[in-house]
Amino acid sequence: MDILSAAEHVFGRKGYYKATMQDIARQAQYATGTVYLYFKDKETLYFSLVEEKMRDLLALIKERTAAVRDAQEKLKIYLEEKLDFFEKNQDFFRIFILENGAAQASIDSRIATSALAKEYLACISEIMRLAQKQKLVRADMDPSQGAGIFRSISNAVIMDWLKKNMQQTLSLRQMSRFILDIFLGGARPSDETK
Repeated sequence: MDILSAAEHVFGRKGYYKATMQDIARQAQYATGTVYLYFKDKETLYFSLVEEKMRDLLALIKERTAAVRDAQEKLKIYLEEKLDFFEKNQDFFRIFILENGAAQASIDSRIATSALAKEYLACISEIMRLAQKQKLVRADMDPSQGAGIFRSISNAVIMDWLKKNMQQTLSLRQMSRFILDIFLGGARPSDETK
């Protein structure tokens, strides 16, 4: 087992704060010193794991939306892939989303300013630009601001789903239509619900 896979398993089982580098080394079947050769501390290892997950998700979204020309379909694919990804990796992301503390704040800050986070936002912003050209969203909205709002809505749904342990009753993917409707139509009642 590689170190990142071992770390994901240990973090998922113990949480960030209770996991130790020794636990991760043991799970990976390496000496603790070997793990420290690759990662200077637990925070760096955790950040590397988060980045790997983000990289995987971004690659998946880019691959699935590359040939699609319809902005609404791109937004739908983005949501479905993101929600599926978080659901499949929920043990890890529960820690990422629900743990608090100084280390988590430091990691959150590193993630927000990372090149990968900027690439992720640029990918969604490009979809927003297309949505503006196709008159699906407001033309007077900055595409990166629209991307941030769209991402925030989906993140809020994911956090709520994780916090309330809704896995038994609802898959995240089932929420994609709701999120897309709220983003594109606002919270106003639709003609069907008036």
